[in-house]
Amino acid sequence: MIGRGPRAAGRLAAAALLAAATPLGGQELRSLDVARQLHDSGAMQVRVRYAAGKLVLRAAQTPVLYRMQLSYLPSAVRPLHSFATGTRTLRVGVEKRGIRVPGGEQPGDMRLDLARAVPVDLDLELGAVEADLDLSGLRVGQLHVESGASDAELRFSTPNAERMRALDLTVGAASLRASGLANANAAEIRVQAGVGGVELDFGGTWTQDVDVSVRVALGGVKIRVPRDVGLRVEAQKFLASFDARGLERRGNAYVSDNWDSASHHLTVRSKTTFGSLEVERTAAQQ
Repeated sequence: MIGRGPRAAGRLAAAALLAAATPLGGQELRSLDVARQLHDSGAMQVRVRYAAGKLVLRAAQTPVLYRMQLSYLPSAVRPLHSFATGTRTLRVGVEKRGIRVPGGEQPGDMRLDLARAVPVDLDLELGAVEADLDLSGLRVGQLHVESGASDAELRFSTPNAERMRALDLTVGAASLRASGLANANAAEIRVQAGVGGVELDFGGTWTQDVDVSVRVALGGVKIRVPRDVGLRVEAQKFLASFDARGLERRGNAYVSDNWDSASHHLTVRSKTTFGSLEVERTAAQQ
């Protein structure tokens, strides 16, 4: 719902609740469709709190600052939406009402489109969520993903035009797969894994060296890195596993045979307890 003029722009940020004929146990899903027009390219902060359901995040194909399309079960969750013009902070998503839904289901879905030309800091807190996070085409200055019991896909299919100041991934009892991380344009990446599993694929265009800090409890982390990138792994482990095949010991670290000659380098510093760290060398980038 996109209006015209100042008054319409104000109404644009207001919630429009519409009943949708999607019954579940005698209840109906409701929908919320809200957007804001794009007036400038000033930086924006986006806070997503999504307790349950399916989440899709994309770069917008239309000239909007953002658009959220949400379907939800009102007895189970409460929709979130606010935009503070002074700080340019967007807060969207759903939070649980604490009411148990018959069958234990938390239905609903959310799609969030963000402007391509606007630098954005993203903070996502995900509960029992199936998430598809495609950050291709966005200008991401900072990214924090906290995933509780979700199954999440994160990808950068194109180079990020914004130099990322921080990229933090925290995974509890969940799985998270991140690809195209060389395109993220982040010099430092921090990963914490509880009992879940994390896959990090460093495909994409390499423009700088990257440092990755990994803390693993009971879960597992798998890292894929192109063979033409120099690799160094500093692994601290307690009752945990790390396969160093293909790497040579040098001091307190393991390095690839091209560490001294490679144009770009990936350094992994890991602390693993009862979990596992696996590093796989993939085909060189073309």
